[in-house]
Amino acid sequence: MLNIRINLTIDLKKVGAAVMAGFLILTHVVTPAYAISTSKDAQQKFLVANEKPITVSLSRLKVVTTKSAAKAALASDTVKYFDAEALAFLTVYTKDWSISEWTCLRNLWTKESHFNPKALNKSSGAYGIAQFMPSTWGNYKVEKTENAQLQIIYGLRYIEKRYGSENEPNGACNAWRFWQKNSWY
Repeated sequence: MLNIRINLTIDLKKVGAAVMAGFLILTHVVTPAYAISTSKDAQQKFLVANEKPITVSLSRLKVVTTKSAAKAALASDTVKYFDAEALAFLTVYTKDWSISEWTCLRNLWTKESHFNPKALNKSSGAYGIAQFMPSTWGNYKVEKTENAQLQIIYGLRYIEKRYGSENEPNGACNAWRFWQKNSWY
């Protein structure tokens, strides 16, 4: 007769930590993120007289805002936690860019970095949401940073200066057309 004995030791702390991590990951995957709450009460709090709210669907979330709410959100302490694409939209919206200009910018930066502030092109050294080359950071006298809000501000300044024109002062659609022909901007 064969007698087999199996000892099973379970570390409850490790199992508990693994279950908690799995739960947190699952809740982040299943629960959509919102830059501003979409409940009617929360929306009314941000509305100002004579301001029409705008609704924009982004890659991961839907943003409902007004100009004043967007400005308040960009000035808040929680702005560092915003999704980079939402942050870019709020920034251009407060600068009075048209929706067509936003669409061009979104197409451009989606192709470049998918709005990842840590995106790095290993062959060229391009970095960030706007994929600035190392020389571009220096030419614009800005420090290379992981801060999405600063990268967006620097990227918009670059596009306006390089691709802006009298007919298209913001330049995003000009930059997007250039990118479509050359795969860089």
